[in-house]
Amino acid sequence: MKSKDFRWVFLAALAPIAILGFVGGAQDRLGATIEISDDNYRFAGGTDPWALVYAALVIVLYILLLRSKPGEQGESLPGVLRRFVAFWLDFALGMMAVVPILGILPAMTEWKRTGIFVWNFERMTPASGDVLLVGTLVLVLLVGLVFFYAWPPMHLLPTPGSCIMGYRIVADEDRTLAARSWFLRVLLGFIAACGWPVAPFAGRDKRKGKFWLDKVFRTRAVKLR
Repeated sequence: MKSKDFRWVFLAALAPIAILGFVGGAQDRLGATIEISDDNYRFAGGTDPWALVYAALVIVLYILLLRSKPGEQGESLPGVLRRFVAFWLDFALGMMAVVPILGILPAMTEWKRTGIFVWNFERMTPASGDVLLVGTLVLVLLVGLVFFYAWPPMHLLPTPGSCIMGYRIVADEDRTLAARSWFLRVLLGFIAACGWPVAPFAGRDKRKGKFWLDKVFRTRAVKLR
C-alpha cells in the first residue's frame, strides 16, 4: 500500500477520540494530573481499558504507515491551513497513542500504595512521589510526541495527520536532513502552531509551499500522489 491509502483509515480512527475520549470527561481519567493551591490538593490518574485498546490500534496503524511506500512527490502545497489542521490531528492521535499507556504507571503506583486496583482514581490528599511521577510522565509524553511527528518524514513518509490532509514534508532537492534536524524541526513546529496568527505569514513562499519553518530547515510541503 502507498502512504496516501491510509488517509481514510486514520480519518476513521479519529472518531473514537470525540465519541469516547471527550464525551463525559474521559480525558481527565487518563495519564496523571495534579492541582495544588493554598487550600486545595487534587491528584488524578490512571487509564481505561478502551483507551488502551484504542492506543494499540493507533500504534498498529502508525507502524503500518511506516512500512508503506512513500509514492512519488507531487507538486508543492501552496497553502498552510491544511498543515495547521494536520498538526492538531497528529497531536490528537499522538496523545491518544501515548497517554493511555503512560496512565498504567499511576494506576500501578496507586495499587501498590493502597492495595486496591482501580483503572483510574482521584484523591484529595498528597502522597510521596506525586510531583515526581507527573513530571516523569510529562517528559516521556513530550519525547513520545516528538518521535511521533518526526519519524515518518525522516523516512520520506507523511505523518498520520498530513496523510489525512493529503501532503507530506520533504527536504529540498539539494539537501539531506539529519535526524537531529527533524527532531529540532518538530520542536520549533510546536512554536509555529502555537503562534498560528503570525507563523503562516512569516517567510511565506506560496509557490514553493514554504513558510519560515521550512526556510530554516530547507524543507517544503508536497502533495501526496
